[in-house]
Amino acid sequence: MAPKINRSLLLLAALLVSVFAAAAATGDYCYAGMGLPNRPLEGCREYVAHQTCGAGILGAPSVPIETLKRQCCLEFSQVRQHCRCEALRYLMGGASHPDASSLLALPGCPTEPQRDFARMLPTPAQCNLVTDYNTPFCLAMDEV
Repeated sequence: MAPKINRSLLLLAALLVSVFAAAAATGDYCYAGMGLPNRPLEGCREYVAHQTCGAGILGAPSVPIETLKRQCCLEFSQVRQHCRCEALRYLMGGASHPDASSLLALPGCPTEPQRDFARMLPTPAQCNLVTDYNTPFCLAMDEV
């Protein structure tokens, strides 16, 4: 009787290990190329620039601003909830991702106001998305 119980426990343990290994393999990673696209929120850069600097500096958008917003929010919504703030950090560049910024660096359209606007993308007034913190905003974005 004892060997049968040990065998069952061993099989149960093996099953649990494989389940946990599979869960770990999918990971909660939020790095470009691992859990996030290589250039997260690339589709938001024109929307952010136009909302920040306007058509007076950038000229007319390639498509109506409502379309740019819809495309940006769709791309943002496809990022896993627990990775949305990190995706914003990549979009914004800064200290944690200095070479990764997707913001448009154009004369008359500085990146700092674009960063300020990008912070608002998850809010109800923009994309209305829940982030890592189960809120429509990201904490500690000033540490970008």
